[in-house]
Amino acid sequence: MPRLILGHATDHSIKIWVRGSGRWPVAFIDVLDADNQATSPTYMVETLESEFYTAVKEWEGLSADQPYRVKVAFGKSKKSADDERVRDAYTEGRFRTFPKSAGQTGFTFLLGSCNLHSTGFFEKPDQAWIQVSRLAKLNQARFMIHGGDQIYADIPFRPGADFEHYRDKYLDAWDNCTPTRKVLTELPHYMILDDHEIINNFDNDLTSGNIDYQGLARVAMKAYWLFQHSHNPQSPLQGRHYHYDFSFGKVRFFALDCRFYRYSGSGQMIDPEQEAALIKWLSDHKKDLKFIVTSIPFVTEVKSPKTDKWCDKVYDGQRGRILQHLLDQGIEKVVFLTGDMHASLHSTLEVKDDAGRATTVHELMSSPINQITPDWTIERQFVPGPVSRKLAEGPIVTSRIEKASYFAKHSNVMAIEVDGAGDVHYRMYRTTSDSNTPLKKRSFSP
Repeated sequence: MPRLILGHATDHSIKIWVRGSGRWPVAFIDVLDADNQATSPTYMVETLESEFYTAVKEWEGLSADQPYRVKVAFGKSKKSADDERVRDAYTEGRFRTFPKSAGQTGFTFLLGSCNLHSTGFFEKPDQAWIQVSRLAKLNQARFMIHGGDQIYADIPFRPGADFEHYRDKYLDAWDNCTPTRKVLTELPHYMILDDHEIINNFDNDLTSGNIDYQGLARVAMKAYWLFQHSHNPQSPLQGRHYHYDFSFGKVRFFALDCRFYRYSGSGQMIDPEQEAALIKWLSDHKKDLKFIVTSIPFVTEVKSPKTDKWCDKVYDGQRGRILQHLLDQGIEKVVFLTGDMHASLHSTLEVKDDAGRATTVHELMSSPINQITPDWTIERQFVPGPVSRKLAEGPIVTSRIEKASYFAKHSNVMAIEVDGAGDVHYRMYRTTSDSNTPLKKRSFSP
C-alpha cells in the first residue's frame, strides 16, 4: 500500500493521505516550498489500527499556483527524533497549487478508470502506470481524475462481507504495483467509485442469488472511505455522501456518486439530496465551463444498458430533470467525464424542449487504464446514432458518438486540455505502450 497519496488541492491547500503501520504508527509530515523552506512546523499524526493506519492532513496557508514538495517519515511515537524516523519508497511528493479564480491560462488533467490489477493469473499493471507517470509529465498534468473501478473486488471471485477482503484489494492494486505508488505522489488525485469497488453492477434493488448486497456495501464503503474518499474534497452534505465539487480557477468540477444510493426500481441513479446539490451547482456556475464526473455514461447511448447506465429508460425521470434544468436556466458549457465501458470516445447530446430551447452537452469517455477485454467495434457496445427520444419529465434528446474519436483497444488514458479561450482538447494514449504519440487528438468548443 502506498504511504503517501496527494489528494484534493486548492489555491491555498492540499490534502495529504498517509499510511503508517503497527510498527511505525506516527507520521511526520512536512511541506516545503520551491526554495526548500518549510511552510510551517512538522505535523505529527498518530495513525490508528482501526483506520488501517491511514490518516489525512489538509495542509493550508499555501500560495496560489506555486510548486511544493511533501515529505513523510514514520516513527514509533511522537517523540521519535529525526534520526529515529524511517522512510519508505515514494514518501516524497510534488504538486502545484491551483490558480485563483481571477485570470487563468490553459491547463491539462488526466482522466482514466478501470484498473484491473492482479487476479492471481494476470500480470500486475506495472507498464500501464509507468506510462501514466510519463504522460502526466509530458502533458504537464495538474491533477488526475479516477472515474471508478480503481479496484476489482469481485475478480476473480465473488466477495463476502469482509472488510479485510476489500482492504487487501487496495493492497493488491496499489502496493503490489510499485509504479502506481509512484504516480499517487506525483500530482493531486480525485477519485469516485463505481460498481467493482463493491460488486459488479451494484444496485440497492438487486435481489439475485444469496448475496448480502447491503452487507457488501457496508464493508466496501468503509474501505472506499479510508483509501479513496478521505482525500477527496468534503461533500457539501453531512453524513454518508460521496459526491463532491471543486474548481481549477474558473473551471468547475462535480463528481457524482452513481452507486451507493442507486435504486433502479424507483428510477433513482443518485439520491434526491445529491440531485438537488447538482442542480444548485449548475445554477451557481451557469456560464463557466463545467465538468461532471459520472462513473457510468450519461450522454453516450449504450446498446444494452440493463438498468446500469443513465440511458436506460428507468432513469429517464431523473436524467430528464437534470437536462430540463439546463434549458430552463440557460446553463451552458457542460461536459461529462466518464469511463466504465472499456473504450474511449467523445459523444454529444442535443437537448431540445417544446418551447424551442436547445443546448448541446458533451461527454468524454476514457477507459480502461489496464484491462484484458477484447477490442470491440463501436456497434458491439454502443448505438453510434444519431438516435432521438423523448425523456420522461424532460426534453427530447439526440445522442451521437463522434465516430472518428472512438478507440477500444485496451488500455488507455486521456489527457484533457482546457485552453485560455475555454476550448477543450483531448488526447488518447495507450498505457500498454511506451509511445508518447496520441492515438487520437481532437478538440471541441463546449
